Amino acid sequence: QIEPPGGSSARRVGPFYEDEIHPDRSLFWWSYAANKRSITLQLASRDGRALLKRLMPSAHFLIESFPPGHMERLGLGYDALAAINPALIVVSITPFGQDGPYAHYRASDLNGMGMAGFMYVTGDPDRPPARVGVPHFYLHGSAAGATGAMIAHAQRVLTGQGQYVDVSCQEAVARTLASAPQL
Repeated sequence: QIEPPGGSSARRVGPFYEDEIHPDRSLFWWSYAANKRSITLQLASRDGRALLKRLMPSAHFLIESFPPGHMERLGLGYDALAAINPALIVVSITPFGQDGPYAHYRASDLNGMGMAGFMYVTGDPDRPPARVGVPHFYLHGSAAGATGAMIAHAQRVLTGQGQYVDVSCQEAVARTLASAPQL
């Protein structure tokens, strides 16, 4: 797992083990980073980009969630990385995908769930929409990314070629509503 200098912001999400607020004691982080080793990497620096490129020949997957076009602007787009490792699978997870009218919009969980249609089917008809449980807009996108990565992996096993997987969290949530009752 590659983290920015100072560590992932998820390390600062509680609850914390034995109530000691510390980036290495976040139970949230422990659950999401299980079985991963972490390094810090500053992609904004030339050395950081060079280090990522040195890691690519042995990488199987690269999962990123930068705004659309960010990796390309750094010289780390799919084509550049696939030139280093043709078997690499790159998964980009963003609120609304890499292109389209909302591609460069940001989204909180609440906004994303609303724009995906989920808020329409929650709550009572005579009251405003209700948020359901914990934030899961990005979790749906992550699950879609994992699924896309495994499908790309199955193809890589057959052909030896990697792929680029573009995930829209909005589309992932909208797909979960395919069998939702329409009110």
